[in-house]
Amino acid sequence: MTIKQQIANAIVEKLKAIPTLKSVEFDRVRLRADDFTSVDCPAVQIIDIAETVQHEHSRAKKTWQLALEIVLRSTSDTPVSQIDLWSTQYAVERKLWSIPNLAIPGVIHLRYLGSQTDLHLLEPFYFVRMDIEALFYEPLTADN
Repeated sequence: MTIKQQIANAIVEKLKAIPTLKSVEFDRVRLRADDFTSVDCPAVQIIDIAETVQHEHSRAKKTWQLALEIVLRSTSDTPVSQIDLWSTQYAVERKLWSIPNLAIPGVIHLRYLGSQTDLHLLEPFYFVRMDIEALFYEPLTADN
């Protein structure tokens, strides 16, 4: 299993431990807001953005950029607010950075780059996108 797979699996498992989240996915990225039903929300989807590599002899120091998209959906029975979105974001932050290297050998740490909210563009949805990086070392040759 590659370090990227280990990182993705660790992030998913950590976030699934947050009791308020109903859906956490990495492999299935939903492109439209309507793809999220009220049964799925609150949801987090993890999106692969880019990777940069710094070559260091027989290994590479990699920086893998990811976006965590948190999705909340209001219903007539359970309206959501900006505070609900912030609370969910806070829970995700605390869970991910409780062990910044995810207890994976070769992972240096996760780095939080920032977030962007979208509160009123696509009612009844509230979104926050958290941009993160995973810094890690990976062998470039079979000798390591």
